[in-house]
Amino acid sequence: MGVDITGRDPIIRGTKPTIDWDTATQEEKDKYFELHGYWEKENPGDYFRANWWSWRPIHMLIDTVIARKGLDIDTSHYGSNDGAGPDNQEDCDALADGLQEILDGNQNLAEDDDRIYLVMGSWCNLDGQFLGTEFEEKTNGLPEFGTVLYRPFITDDGTIAMPSHSTSRVHLQEFINFLRECGGFQIW
Repeated sequence: MGVDITGRDPIIRGTKPTIDWDTATQEEKDKYFELHGYWEKENPGDYFRANWWSWRPIHMLIDTVIARKGLDIDTSHYGSNDGAGPDNQEDCDALADGLQEILDGNQNLAEDDDRIYLVMGSWCNLDGQFLGTEFEEKTNGLPEFGTVLYRPFITDDGTIAMPSHSTSRVHLQEFINFLRECGGFQIW
């Protein structure tokens, strides 16, 4: 589960590939996926997807940009799939510029696989397995709810944990690219 974000008036280059799934051979399906992947790269403003684990940190960063730049954008429905989002490119450009400034100005987000973590009360180990409530109960000094981290957290007993909510630099850059060409967006 997550968010599917569609551009309201995206810049479109070329014709989006189509396929008849009922009659297509495996070879035709493979070719379709290849062409569709190429089309998505050429049309970043059409569609952006994120699971809830990565969308929440992106949403937090959007709110940070809005506060820093004094933008009049309501994000109160960005945590639901009801079609919320700006209806114009100007707001999206302002968000893209602010998010790019955050990326470019943060030495902790220099490499594509660098991550920004948001503490929201859910933790996992380095293998991605969730650490249950017993983890929080036995661990003193966990970062507070809402804290931003850039590295895993090491507890007093040596457990390496990370907040379950995170996004990578490359995923955030994909969202910025989407914003620059979407013409406004809707969250579904």
